[in-house]
Amino acid sequence: MTSLNSRLQLALLNRKKGRNALEKGFTLVELMIVIVIVGILSAVALPQFLGLSNKARIGSQIGEGTGLAKECSTAIIAGGPYPANYGTFNSGLTVAQNCNGGDTATAPAANVTYVSTAATAETAGVTCGSASLTNGQTCTITVNNATGAVSYTAG
Repeated sequence: MTSLNSRLQLALLNRKKGRNALEKGFTLVELMIVIVIVGILSAVALPQFLGLSNKARIGSQIGEGTGLAKECSTAIIAGGPYPANYGTFNSGLTVAQNCNGGDTATAPAANVTYVSTAATAETAGVTCGSASLTNGQTCTITVNNATGAVSYTAG
């Protein structure tokens, strides 16, 4: 009786083991549900990520302009030497007039301004000095050529 009982138990175990091998893995329905969930999450997260990268680009322009304005301001207050012409910027920052007009011994003839690109609806909220940019506004950083004072204007 015990050998029959043990054979029966062994047969049941082998049968159960065979069923488990077939039941391993995911069904097509389960995989489709995962794909739909990932698609929904990416549709929600991607626009926010793109908005943050554009916001960072405008923030880097404002930071670069602030650094250049402080360098120019220091040169005006100290009476030189003035930084060389800046040329073009990869970030998109524009300069209305260089700090020295091309001569490292000459103070700027007019106020020096640095202007960022305009904020869009998705990049609104970037700070310009103490103000936040709204849709269509640029950040203008101005260095007074007489006193060296740096001011920020969102407009």
